[in-house]
Amino acid sequence: MYIARWLLTAHYGHKDAAVSLLRKWEADVGQRIGWRASSIRVTTGLIGVAQSCIEFEVRVDSLNDLESAWGDMSKNPYHAQYLKELEPDILSGSNVWNVMEVVELSSAS
Repeated sequence: MYIARWLLTAHYGHKDAAVSLLRKWEADVGQRIGWRASSIRVTTGLIGVAQSCIEFEVRVDSLNDLESAWGDMSKNPYHAQYLKELEPDILSGSNVWNVMEVVELSSAS
């Protein structure tokens, strides 16, 4: 299993607006590319990390699933629209994806 994180940094005072747009993005883009609401979460900075930090996280079973979703994402007209709408709310250059592999610490019994 893998976790893909879309990392964003909000301008001061714009975090709520950015999160609100991510909610719309999830419905109009995320669900249409096959991401279930149960596999997605959004976190924001609170303690030990800047409060302007926003992470949109999705769990996927394989890298092929992720690549396929990203391909579908680029074809979805809402994706480009939301990226433009996010521009005033996030720092330029802070719109990046990181992919992590989930490692189980204990063996399944």
